[in-house]
Amino acid sequence: MRTRTGCYKDRRAILVETGRLTAVFLPDDGGKLASLTDRDGKEYLAQAEGRFYRVLSREGRYGAAECSGFDDMFPTIDPYVTREGILCPDHGEICRMSAEVTVEQEAVRFCFRSLLFQTTFRKTVTERNGALQLSYRIENDSDSDFPCLWAAHCMLSGEDDAEIVTPYSADAPIRKMFGDRVESELNRTRLTGYAPDGEAYKFYYTEPIREGICGCRYPSAKKMFLFRYDREEIPYLGLWFNNGSCKGMYSIGLEICTAPYDSPTAAAAAGAEWRIPARGALSFTLLTDLEEIE
Repeated sequence: MRTRTGCYKDRRAILVETGRLTAVFLPDDGGKLASLTDRDGKEYLAQAEGRFYRVLSREGRYGAAECSGFDDMFPTIDPYVTREGILCPDHGEICRMSAEVTVEQEAVRFCFRSLLFQTTFRKTVTERNGALQLSYRIENDSDSDFPCLWAAHCMLSGEDDAEIVTPYSADAPIRKMFGDRVESELNRTRLTGYAPDGEAYKFYYTEPIREGICGCRYPSAKKMFLFRYDREEIPYLGLWFNNGSCKGMYSIGLEICTAPYDSPTAAAAAGAEWRIPARGALSFTLLTDLEEIE
């Protein structure tokens, strides 16, 4: 693994090179994975237009900022007010924070100390056999359990022949979060073609994933983008498809998540609450890789 400093648009960046991938992280923007390219220079993450990065402010709306690449959503997606009266912002706190960064020979470490809660969020980037490994540790420094959720807001580059791959069957139960069509009419694996008013929709699979793997096939590149992880640590998956109506982008979102809801309060109401124990911590790992396909 090799690391170097640089810029992504006008933002400070840390570049990590493995045997197969070049990853660009933004330490001042939640440790965002802004770009992921292969040795041929193909970009796998959705990119927002413009030369200047649209920074997400403390109270800003996520969709009005850069809204691209792979952000960590913690401790929520939708804004909500805790029982203590604390407002947690849209798409969580981490994606709008600057990190304490440590760059070592074999690892890049991001640390975020919450301004709202007694939590510390850590993400460590390493290489495993040419793949990119993202290791997380979320610490609860309070004397009470902390209801929360984590979700990967990973926006993949859209292509007409791109196809989502998951272990779910074609008739697995889902819950639509937004979109005009009824659940039975939603395409679960492919974009339907770019148009300025192209439909956008999101759904969650309501059952836990049976194997910790999901990704997207890119036949034109003869590659498959993959996440591998422990299904016991991160049991759920959401997908969202944008055929153009959201910010004019053509993209597919993989939302690997700890609960199939957009806020801790919604998860709790459905009996799917995810908590970090008092004075405890939770850890999980995502392995990000490319595989050759025929």
